[in-house]
Formats: sequence, structure tokens, C-alpha cells
Amino acid sequence: MISLKKKRSTTALIALALISISAAFSFKAANYEFEGALTGLDGTVIKLTYRYEGKDVADSTVLKNNQFSLKGILPETVVCTLSNSANQQIKIFIAQNAIIGFSGALDKFYDLKIKGATENSLYQEFKEKALSLSGDYRKTIDKAKVDRHDHKSPQFIHYKKRIDSLTIDFVKRNNDLSVAALAMIDSYLNDTDRKQAANAYALLSEKGKNTFYAKRIKQFINTEVAISKGNEAPGFTLNDLNGKPVKLADYRGQYVLLDFWASWCPPCRAEHPLLKKLEQQYGKKIAFVSISMDAVNKSWKQAVQQDQLTWTQLNDPQANNGEVADSYGIKSLPFNCIVDTEGKILATKLRGHDLENFLAKMFSQPQK
Repeated sequence: MISLKKKRSTTALIALALISISAAFSFKAANYEFEGALTGLDGTVIKLTYRYEGKDVADSTVLKNNQFSLKGILPETVVCTLSNSANQQIKIFIAQNAIIGFSGALDKFYDLKIKGATENSLYQEFKEKALSLSGDYRKTIDKAKVDRHDHKSPQFIHYKKRIDSLTIDFVKRNNDLSVAALAMIDSYLNDTDRKQAANAYALLSEKGKNTFYAKRIKQFINTEVAISKGNEAPGFTLNDLNGKPVKLADYRGQYVLLDFWASWCPPCRAEHPLLKKLEQQYGKKIAFVSISMDAVNKSWKQAVQQDQLTWTQLNDPQANNGEVADSYGIKSLPFNCIVDTEGKILATKLRGHDLENFLAKMFSQPQK
């Protein structure tokens, strides 16, 4: 027989052991370990990058004996990019704090196999199904000879219903996870109608709503109201042509015309002659500030020079994926916003004659 005292002692030891094991696993889960088996040249730099809350985070290591290892702590589940110094290939994946394995070859870096990234696996399954639906849609519109830009066609409406169904189902099944918000970003972030995004967001748990990417979706849902007339224009800090940081707040006390464009956007650049004319007319009464959504700095600067833009020029290298684009709800270009002396929005999305007439009325100069 085991005495009660001895039995209690044994039970306590077992409980202590279980707590220790639990703590060990908890500690493990608080870190990431990326272990790679990669055929390639020794000394090749393997770089990890991700963007979180407006900051770019990076870490790197070198390939040795066809192996690499990266260890650290992620703030939460994030979209990461692995790159290498041997070629221009990258691998984008979703990572959480866990042991994640990579295998493959440098010359096919984009095709690295990933093991242990559970949310990445879920996301890939979602993407495969979404791509299949997209393929079906292309076949139906080709057969019916329907313009793919016709969003009122029966074919597009049916396709959207299928995407909505896929996304809603995925969010329901993964409502605690970051990957649910990433699926919503894929399905809805380019939509002008935010209703479906709002419906999907409502299915997230409180934990799911607190993830970085869910907050981005929430911002997207709220943006339509946020950039309405009378609301304060979202603040930002971006660099000018000389690399000097410029804040929207620097213009407090002045009227401001914010013009969002990109070198690769023909309608944007077609608007530049009009902006040059308006800047000459009203430049002393309203500050013109152009914000390029070019990811490539050189392309932006070349376009500024070619189009002979003389007023303040800023660039957001994060382009349509950056915080500025999110805060202004920019999903297509061109886009503009007129801000009053108190930083409040007066108008958005004015082009051509509408912009001319608005400024003429604003400054009481009859339009000829």
C-alpha cells in the first residue's frame, strides 16, 4: 500500500513535471526557428524580412554546407519573405513562432518546400481553391465573350458569390487565426463595396480581431467613413526627392491638395498638365503635394523629371500595400484629397473639370 503522504508527494511531483513540460512548450512557442536544407553555394546570404506596424524588420544568415538557420521572436503570425544573395528569387510565406523547415535548391528558391508553418498551409489551401474559381470564371467569360471588367455580368456575379462563400466558410473555420484576415484581404481589399468584408470580419473571434491583419481589414472597412468630408485627413510622414521627411502636419494652417499617383499609371500622368496649370493658378493659396505609389524609387524620380513637376513630391515605397494607402482607402489610382487649414477633408476623387471647378469656386475665381 502507498501511504496518503507518499501518494500526495508523488502526485505533486507529477503535477510539477507537467507544469515544467508545459512551460517548456510555451517557451518554445514564443520563438521561431527556421531550419533550411538548401542546395547551393556556401556563403550565400539568406535574408528574412517582414513588415509590421509600419516598420521593416530583417534578419539574415549565411548558407553553410547546404544548411541555414534563423532564430528569433515574431510579434505574431506575419507574412514573411525569404530572399538570397545569389539570385533575385524570393519565397513569400506565412510564419508563426514555431520550428519551420525549408528544403530545396538555390536555383529554384521560389519553390522551397515548407514544413511546420501551419497557417501558411491553411492559406495555400485557400489560395488553390480561389485560383480554381478564378479559372472557372475565365472559362465562362471566354465562352460567353463577356468583358472581364463587366462587374454586372451574370458570370461575374456568380463568380463573386462563389468567392464570398469560400471566404466566409474559411473565416468561420479559422476565426481565431491571422490567416482568416489574410483570406479577407485577398478576397475583398480591392473591392469598392466594403459590405462583404464587414460581414466576414464580424465572424472573427475577439482574438482574431486583434491580429495585425484583421486590424488592417477593419481599417479598410472604416476608411469609407474615415475619409468622408469633414473628417480629419489621416496623417503621414514620407520622404521627398532629397530624402527629407515631410509630414502632412507640416501643412497645418494651409489648404492642401494631395495627389496620389504612380509612374506606371497612364491616367495619373495624363492629369499632370492640368495639375501644372492649376498649381500656377492657385499655388499661392493651396499647397500641392504629390504622393507617388512607386515601389521603385528610380522610376518615381524619372517620372517627376520627365513630367516636370515642380511642387512637393513624396514617395511611399510600400505603394498600395502601405499604411498611407490603407488609411486613405486607395485601391486604384489616380486618387486625390483636398484638405482645409485645420486638416479636415473638403473633398476627394476630383479629376479634370471637376477639380478645376472645385478650386475655382473655392477661391472665388469664375471658371472660363
